[in-house]
Amino acid sequence: MTVKLDEAEIVNLKKQLFEANRVSRFVIIQATTKSNKTQTEIVTDYHNYKDIKEANSENFEFQILRDILPITNNLVYWAVAQQKLHQLVEENSPDKDEAIDDLQYYTEKVMEENKVHTAS
Repeated sequence: MTVKLDEAEIVNLKKQLFEANRVSRFVIIQATTKSNKTQTEIVTDYHNYKDIKEANSENFEFQILRDILPITNNLVYWAVAQQKLHQLVEENSPDKDEAIDDLQYYTEKVMEENKVHTAS
């Protein structure tokens, strides 16, 4: 894993996530394609969920699997991995494959701790 955080960074980032959670709570959603019923689970915030649902409702059905996620170390690492991937994609960096692996890993960790069994 390429995401490295020390204890002070984790504490600081947890505080930031608590504040972000007040504005738009973190959720786990499931998107199911209407054409072949393929499912994928996504960690996101509620406002982003509403945007995703509005933009993609023609092709996908959505539901919230877990609402108001606890702010854990895994959620902190997920948030950092997501931000890192976003930056690397914008820069068209060759390191984005590692960042994708990190995001997948921490997404799975968040799913596990919230007792969500993924379709993948």
